[in-house]
Amino acid sequence: RRACPPQYSLSRLIRNQRGGWLMPMATPSNAARLVRCLRLGEHRLQPLHRRPPLSLIRSSSSFGGGLGSPMAPPMPSKPKPPGQSGPVWGVDSNTEGGGVWQNTSSKKEKIIELKAELPFMYKDKSISGDFAFLRFLTLDDAADRVSDRFDLDLVDGCSVIFSHVDSGLDIMEGFADKVEELFPDSDGEDIRSESELKAYVSEISDSLETEISVVVARLAAIDRNVRIAEAAKSGNPESAVFSGGMSFLQFVPDFVALKEESGEESSSSSPIDLSDSEVAASQASTPLSPLAYDHFLTPETMQKSAVSASSEVFQGLSLYHRLNLTKNFLANIGDKWDEITREADMDIDRRALDNLPKPEPAVSKSAFDDAVRAHLLESSSARLKATWRLVDSDADGMLEEDEMNRAVELYRAPAEKSVEDFVKAVIESLHEDKENKIGTKAHKKQLNKTLARTIKRCYFVENEAPHRLRCIYAWADKAHQDGTFNAVRVSDDITGRKRYVELLPKISFEEFLEIQKEQFELLDKFGESYMTSLREELWVKQGLGRQNRELMWQCAGFFVLVSVLDYATLIV
Repeated sequence: RRACPPQYSLSRLIRNQRGGWLMPMATPSNAARLVRCLRLGEHRLQPLHRRPPLSLIRSSSSFGGGLGSPMAPPMPSKPKPPGQSGPVWGVDSNTEGGGVWQNTSSKKEKIIELKAELPFMYKDKSISGDFAFLRFLTLDDAADRVSDRFDLDLVDGCSVIFSHVDSGLDIMEGFADKVEELFPDSDGEDIRSESELKAYVSEISDSLETEISVVVARLAAIDRNVRIAEAAKSGNPESAVFSGGMSFLQFVPDFVALKEESGEESSSSSPIDLSDSEVAASQASTPLSPLAYDHFLTPETMQKSAVSASSEVFQGLSLYHRLNLTKNFLANIGDKWDEITREADMDIDRRALDNLPKPEPAVSKSAFDDAVRAHLLESSSARLKATWRLVDSDADGMLEEDEMNRAVELYRAPAEKSVEDFVKAVIESLHEDKENKIGTKAHKKQLNKTLARTIKRCYFVENEAPHRLRCIYAWADKAHQDGTFNAVRVSDDITGRKRYVELLPKISFEEFLEIQKEQFELLDKFGESYMTSLREELWVKQGLGRQNRELMWQCAGFFVLVSVLDYATLIV
């Protein structure tokens, strides 16, 4: 192998009839252009009797994808000499992990701008002692209106509930036995048609709707008891107001205060930050008192304090959100027969290569029941694993890249819909406070508009989910086929002619999970991630409001000053 001398021009290269490379003479003026082209991949042109290097061919194949692809050959780590024109190629913060992306966002940039405008520290009068009064100011502290602070508390309350459910800490004692009653008696055979799937889903959904109505009625009863107790404590029992419907959702903004009172904020084992391996240990140390499902459904006639009732409402709302999540999963899966049973293209090629007959489309009833149980009883990782098994038609525990994307989408759609439904219900349940502009028609409209923007952008735009999933598949250490593609020739089913096919390796759930925990944490903390995005949207909206009010006062002061000076000039 030898380097190409500078008198050869890459733009004038042609191929002869034998497949070799001819190098016509070129003028020295093209030397710089040739060097830049060669440095792009640091490939060297070969002698006349050789073909281009195999790495150059693979980098443009359907498996590698070309420059910038995680599967392409690595970029050279040797930079150009100082002073030489052109880009410097090497390993930096963007390419070190094997992929190339830099997520830029106008929202993130605006938040940085708003944080830069905040004072460095301020005096906290609630803390005493030397230097204890100095505290960093945050965008939460900068919320100078009651409605702004209320919006942030509402988002925090929803985030606590979603995190509690996603970590699997919300399961009441005895609820697992109730779940088994939701499934109809069956022979255990696979589901063979779309109509059979819809009928089975409808039967479970009817039982689930009944359970949701019972939980809602119990939450409404607790809400009524609390309002009566608060009215009696104030000395005016007749002042208790019942708005009916889902009024118990008005507890949600108070859940952050409930968390602080129970000491959870200072605890290192908060349910919000738990992984699946820490769930069992954290259930014993959770500040919320254990609540049996049968006890929760039994109305109590005695008056409850607001704190103890809020604890029951918190666990009841966590259960309500989980039931609604399962309901949305069933509604989504009933229309996805083709998505579940569709055979992957590479599975078709593998079957043709082994001369196997085409299997009949079917859904494993045991896998379907396990997916429903996971949504009712387990954490987010367990729900994703159960959905993974549901899409795995050949039951080998591994999926093609297309099947992997379908499994994640079947997991994402009901989770996103449940988050949106819950927050919308909380917004609609707000009691109107015209003095502080909370719960008014304009306030609810603005919150719903901000929520819709968050739901639309969080997953696909802000977190770049398709790109992350593509990189998870590419970076995973796949054991199938030793992580490489198999180049084979498969007979066409129609013409019978052989065609060239590259069979890519499959990925198991454990291999997927290893990279996903590092690169795509949103799938583990789905609701919390959406609430983080919603909080950032509120920060930007509130920050723009503060900037506009400050600008208005500055403009008003400027016009007053100019008017005074102008009047003084006229007098003089």
